[in-house]
Amino acid sequence: MVNLPQEPFKLEIISSFPLQMAIYFNLCFYPMHLINLCLSLYFKYKLLTLTYQVIAFSACLVHLGSEGVRLGLGFYGNLSENMSALFGFLITSIIIQIPLTVFLAVNGAFMNLPLEYVFYTLIVIFSGFQTVFAIQALMKTAEREVAKYINKIQQESIAAEKEAAAVKSPKLGRKLTQTKKS
Repeated sequence: MVNLPQEPFKLEIISSFPLQMAIYFNLCFYPMHLINLCLSLYFKYKLLTLTYQVIAFSACLVHLGSEGVRLGLGFYGNLSENMSALFGFLITSIIIQIPLTVFLAVNGAFMNLPLEYVFYTLIVIFSGFQTVFAIQALMKTAEREVAKYINKIQQESIAAEKEAAAVKSPKLGRKLTQTKKS
């Protein structure tokens, strides 16, 4: 058996630069989107029916809240190479953010302003790129975690073989420990 290094994966950084840049630009864009959404909701709120007032308010509230959480999860998950945070980012993007943004953009009853169409289009484009980059980052992170797990199993089997050899032959066990120390 080949003696593998203890932890060869500590120095390797696998966070996704394109994902980080997309999240960064979306974070820079988020305050303008927040202001735009609040102002447009304020201006058109009285023109909507009661049903659409409730739907628009709750949809905008969920949209803005999930956008902040989603970007935070993506930022943290990518930089710390945390698979659970990246999965949370991906699930929030696919299940909540993209469908809700498309719903807000294409529903004619909300009487969207032209600036809203621009913002919703940009959010969908950002979310699409981020989803693609997040899937790639998750695949790389998963491959590294599998490699770390296999390396750990190999290290344990090497240690078990050395221990078994030491039990069978005390002289061989001393030689192995002496070579290990030097």
